[in-house]
Amino acid sequence: MRYFSAETTDEAAPQPVSQNTPTDAVSELRNQDSVFSILIEAFRQVQRRVIQTDYEARIKAANALDDLKTRRRVIVLANEERDLRVKKLYHQLGNLCATYDTTRRDDERAANVEVPVNIDTTHAAKTLMDYVFIAPAVDDKSGEKRTQTIPASNYLLDKLPDPVD
Repeated sequence: MRYFSAETTDEAAPQPVSQNTPTDAVSELRNQDSVFSILIEAFRQVQRRVIQTDYEARIKAANALDDLKTRRRVIVLANEERDLRVKKLYHQLGNLCATYDTTRRDDERAANVEVPVNIDTTHAAKTLMDYVFIAPAVDDKSGEKRTQTIPASNYLLDKLPDPVD
């Protein structure tokens, strides 16, 4: 089981290690691809969860409206907003991938090796579901600081549900 903590530290980020052999460089580039796959997939899924949560809140509010015509209009607008936010997300993902591609090519040139890019978000999505988040637990009367683990599926959204009509 993998763990991810929401807490941050003030430690400096690890510095890249110089490559000694082409084999090291190839391995490093493959590792970068794997890490980027997980990073981009986690970003996509968390953002989809945020979009979906906002959408569901709008639908719930719309359903509380008494006027049927207004309710239908609000639902249409909520669907349109969700669609636009998803399109914006995919545009952002495209920009992140393009930036990674450029940086990776620079790394290949610096290491004087060629390694096919292997961004595998399908595998990354499966890997992410093995993660758990470590979060503070509700304080009890003892004052002891406790933590709890929360399945990644509580925060991630692999597939976007269909819009409400």
